[in-house]
Amino acid sequence: MRRLAYWLMKEPDLDENDLRATVEGGRLVVTRQSLEPDNAPVTVTAPDGSRKSLKLTPQEGGRSVGELAISQMGLYRVSDGSKVALAAAGPLNPIEFSDVITTPDKLAPVVAATGGGIFWAGSGVIPEVRRVAAGDSAAGRDWIGFRANGDYTVSGFTEIPLLPAVAALALIVGGLLAAWRREGR
Repeated sequence: MRRLAYWLMKEPDLDENDLRATVEGGRLVVTRQSLEPDNAPVTVTAPDGSRKSLKLTPQEGGRSVGELAISQMGLYRVSDGSKVALAAAGPLNPIEFSDVITTPDKLAPVVAATGGGIFWAGSGVIPEVRRVAAGDSAAGRDWIGFRANGDYTVSGFTEIPLLPAVAALALIVGGLLAAWRREGR
C-alpha cells in the first residue's frame, strides 16, 4: 500500500521511466530506467553549451547506463527528448563562496565612482531616503539618495472602466432598493 501511495504521488524513485545523471570522479554517469528496451542515445549539454551524443548500454532490470569523461566544471544537462536530468561537476564550494566576509573594501571603488554610500544594516542607523538630482551626491552621514534621472519611456496606456455603466447603475439601484426594503421592516 505504501509503494502504491508513493507511486501515485509521483515519487521519482518509483517512476517506471526515469533518467538520472551523476558525476563520479571525472566521469558523468547517465542511467535510464524504462519498461521497454530503449537504446536511443541521449544528448549531453556541457557547461560551455557544447553538445555530445552518448550511447547507453542496456543492462538487466530495464536499465541502460552510459559514461562520459568530463573536463569542465559546472552544470551538465542530459536529455533524451522527453526527460531531462541535471548533474553538477566541480567543488561544492566554488570560488564565489570562498570569501564571503562583508567588508566595504570591495565596493569602495563602485561607491566612489557613483557618489553613493555604504550603510550597515546592523549598525542601528536607518538612513533617511531622499531624491537627489542627477549630478548631486547620493549619500550623506545619515541619508541615502535615489537619483531622479528622468529616464523612462511611456509606450502607451489604456483606460478601461472598472464596471460597465449599466452594471454600475444596476448595483447602485439594487443597493438602494435593498436598503429601502430593510429600512421598511
